[in-house]
Parts: sequence; C-alpha cells; structure tokens
Amino acid sequence: MVLLLGLAGSSLSALASQDITINGERLPGKSVALLERAMTQVKFNTDRRLLRRGVVENHLLARAVEDELSSPYRSDLDALVEDEAANLIQQVYGRRFELDVRPFLRQPQALSSARLRQVLTAQAQGVALDSLQLSAQQQTEAAKVELIRWQFPGHREKRLNLLELYQRDNVQGQVELQQGNLVYLAEQVRQRAQRDYLWYQLEKQGYSAEEQAGIRQLVRDKVVRHQYLHQLGLHSDFHHETPSLRERARQVSDADADAYYQRNLPLFRNVAQVQASHLRLNDQATADRVFTQLQQCLNFGDAVQRYSTAASKQHTPPGDLGLIRALDFLRQTALLQKAGSTSQPMLINGAFEIVQVRSREDRQLPLSDPSVRYEVNQAVAKEQLAKDLQGQISDLLTSAKVQGL
Repeated sequence: MVLLLGLAGSSLSALASQDITINGERLPGKSVALLERAMTQVKFNTDRRLLRRGVVENHLLARAVEDELSSPYRSDLDALVEDEAANLIQQVYGRRFELDVRPFLRQPQALSSARLRQVLTAQAQGVALDSLQLSAQQQTEAAKVELIRWQFPGHREKRLNLLELYQRDNVQGQVELQQGNLVYLAEQVRQRAQRDYLWYQLEKQGYSAEEQAGIRQLVRDKVVRHQYLHQLGLHSDFHHETPSLRERARQVSDADADAYYQRNLPLFRNVAQVQASHLRLNDQATADRVFTQLQQCLNFGDAVQRYSTAASKQHTPPGDLGLIRALDFLRQTALLQKAGSTSQPMLINGAFEIVQVRSREDRQLPLSDPSVRYEVNQAVAKEQLAKDLQGQISDLLTSAKVQGL
C-alpha cells in the first residue's frame, strides 16, 4: 500500500512539471504548475488531470474562435489578460512577494486634469462613431505624455506613457481618463508599475521569459473562451440577449419547446390564490416569545386575538390579509411561503410581523403564454448552443496532436 501511494505521488509530481504540447505549441510545465497551485488554493482537491485537459480545451478553442470575437468582446481583451495574469501571480506568491514598488519609481512631470481631457477627448466634428477611439494626432500627443518611469535591479529602465495606459485600459477606464479623472489615473499608474514588479519578482523565482509568456498564454486562452461564451449568450444575464442567442431562440421548434416545457413544469407555475393571516407585534422580545409559543402549538388565531396590535385582529379569521395581490412587502412574503407554514418574526415598516399561510393554490402557466414561450425558447437555445460548443471542442480535441495529458 505504501509503495502504491508513493508511486501515485511521484506520478502526480511528474505530471505537475510536465510540458503540454498542442499542435506543436509548447505550454511550459512550470507555467501550468502555477495555474494548478492557484486552483488548488481555491479548491484543495482539484483534479490535476482534468485541469490540464481544460487547459488544452481552452487553448484549442481560443485558437479557433478569437478572430470571431466582435468588437465589444475584443476591446478589453488585453486589459483583462494583464489583470488576470497579475492576479494569478499574486494569488500564489502574494504573501511572499514584496509589494512596495515605490523605491523603484521615478517621478514624472505633473499632469493636470485639463491636459488629460485635452489630449484624450476628440474635438466635436459631427457624429462620432466611437468616441473612445483616438485619432492619429491624439495618439501622437498621448505618446508624448510620460506618466512614470521605473527600473528594477539588473533591468533596463521602463517608461509608461499615456497612450500605452489608455490603449490597455478597459472601456470604463478609458471613459474615466477622457473625463480627466486624476485619481483614477494615479491608481492605474500604480497598478501598472506594481504589476510589472510582480513579473520581476516572478523572474527572481526562476521563471524564464518563455515560462512567463506561458502564464500569459494560459490566461489569454481562458479569457478568450470566457468572452466567446458571453458572445454566444451562454454567460449572459437571462434577459440579456446576444445576436447568437436571439437568432437561435427564433429557430426553436414547437416540438423542442414543448419537450423542455414538459421537463420543467414546476418552473412555470404561478400563485393563483393565497389565504394568510398576520400577527403584528411592537418589539423583538415579544415577537420571539410569541413565535416560541406558536412553535409549541398555540393556535395562530388565538395568538392574533391575544397579542396582535393590528386592526386586522378583528377580522374573520383573526389577522386575515384578505385577497392577496403583491402590493406590499407583507403580502409578498405570504406569496412566497408554502401552505401551512408560519414565518419567523420579520421587521416590516417598524413592527414585527409573523405570517401564517393557511392555503395556497398555484396555477400552471401554459406554453402558449408569450412570456413562458420566450423563457422556454431562451432556455432551449442555450442548451443547443452549449451542445454545439461541446461538439466543437470535441472535434478540436479529436484532430489535435496533444502531449502531456
């Protein structure tokens, strides 16, 4: 048994340091191991073989689809990669690395908010198709604005200018810069220098230039896959349609819609009628005491008549809420409860309420209801897109030449 465990550990250790080669492209084992260490911190029992297979899938898919990304999903790509790669390094080495980059900085010339706006904001000349896109003249001017210099021991001096920072920022950041936000600018400058400092310290840990490039490639493959799934509509909010999802939803057949609807009938049930009563109390201590008595079989109607401060204690049955429509929070809580249930005390509008649902009738919404059919078509379209994507990945894996799994 000891021998078998020893061999298994040796095998995993060798796997962790092994390169992965995909269609002739090498992902260094040390780069992959950094990713594995980060993932293990998130999930201690991470399956390394499944993780390495995921690395291969990401790489193959990214190579196949990156050129298909539309502008909204390409514009932030480089910025996302740099941010995630730095986060990956900090996740593994953050407690060991020195994070104070200030001793290596060279202070730049002062930059005013007005100057920042002047360089980055396009002059109004008709309708701007993309107000964030810099003209050739703006790019020239931005490149002349030096923001910071730094130099690490044994390395050449590096300089960051406004054009480099602007072009590698995301859309929201570019808007802040165009508006002359100096606080945001200073934070971005600090992050860029500190990010480079992380890579410098990673090099001191023995990571070669090729292994550092491998880390960036692993992150880029993951980000491209993520952006592609968003573009398809597989990672979007349910009510946010992408063109791919919208087109696929239009093509969902009646038969496919009905099959999904029948499999998921509970999802399309709505409250038809609820009968409930409430008990209003003025303070938490009394509410807790009455709730305990209710748990010990005190009749709810008796409790309402004895303790409730609401006028509804005179209703029949005591505390009756009448015909419930979701008009206020008190009645909404009744709509969410199951029949025969009694809620814990809830602070609502300055008083403590206990709600008991006597009965509840649900109704099945038909597939012919426009809102139901819309949700069904969206769900079916997502299932079909996910199936197509998995088929695409399987085909890529089948035809790929992979070593190191």
